Amino acid sequence: MAEGLRDDVARHNYSVDIATTGRAVLEAFTSYDLILLDTDLPDLDGVSVSRAIRQTSMIPIIAFASADEVDQVLLLETGCDDCIERPYRSRDVVARINAVLRRTAPITSPVPFASPVPFASPVPFASPAADLDSVVRARPRGVPPLAAVGEDLVLGEEQGQLIRVGNRLVIDPALREARLGGELLTLTRKEYELLHLLASAPGRIFDRTELMIKIWDYPAGKPVNAQASRTIDTHVSSLRRKLGHRDWIANLRGVGFRLDVPGPRRGGRQAPSRLVAADPEEAPRHGWIRAEGAIESA
Repeated sequence: MAEGLRDDVARHNYSVDIATTGRAVLEAFTSYDLILLDTDLPDLDGVSVSRAIRQTSMIPIIAFASADEVDQVLLLETGCDDCIERPYRSRDVVARINAVLRRTAPITSPVPFASPVPFASPVPFASPAADLDSVVRARPRGVPPLAAVGEDLVLGEEQGQLIRVGNRLVIDPALREARLGGELLTLTRKEYELLHLLASAPGRIFDRTELMIKIWDYPAGKPVNAQASRTIDTHVSSLRRKLGHRDWIANLRGVGFRLDVPGPRRGGRQAPSRLVAADPEEAPRHGWIRAEGAIESA
């Protein structure tokens, strides 16, 4: 099976080598640009291999997994960028490889970002952390700053600055790190990108199609299927757990998701809260009053 897949992928101008054990993968992965990881290895399971790689590198990983949702969740939580269910078609594998490499390739020009308000100057992509392996080319998705409109101020960050949501959540785009109450959150690549996107406009609703296009490079115009929806739900659920409160990410059923700051509840609903910069003098233009409305949690 591995030889057949290698030949199919090689026909699309990729150079492919086969490692037959998990240990062989761990010894050689720094020489490659992407890993196709089978979870059924003779010495180590795929989850252990993915976790070990993520301790030192952000090299893209695509895992082959069973249809069991639990297996896929474990692989995604340990750092895999994508999962492909077995049995698979070679052309689907090649399409996923192309999509992942597009997302992680160096970008020299800003990427337009759909916004409900006009935005100012775009922000270049931040560089990956300096201590990552030299083969890493993963960069956060570009998010231009949002400008103030009328009396409502929307969070907008310039290069090198932190994204602050409330007085506890801080995101550092340059280091691809997120801290909650000063504690570093352990996030997978996709979890970080999802949190970064939601935090770029707290209170703004992102529908499933937009999330799939921006985070998973889903084809524009293609309806979001059940598997894609499960992918979003899995990552949202994992993020909520790591943030320690499900109300950080509100699910407006049938509409989309938005980032909120958990606050006191009244009658089973979250009370309106104000999002402000941690240091008003350092960033006086930050802060945004979110719209009131009923929130439903998934």
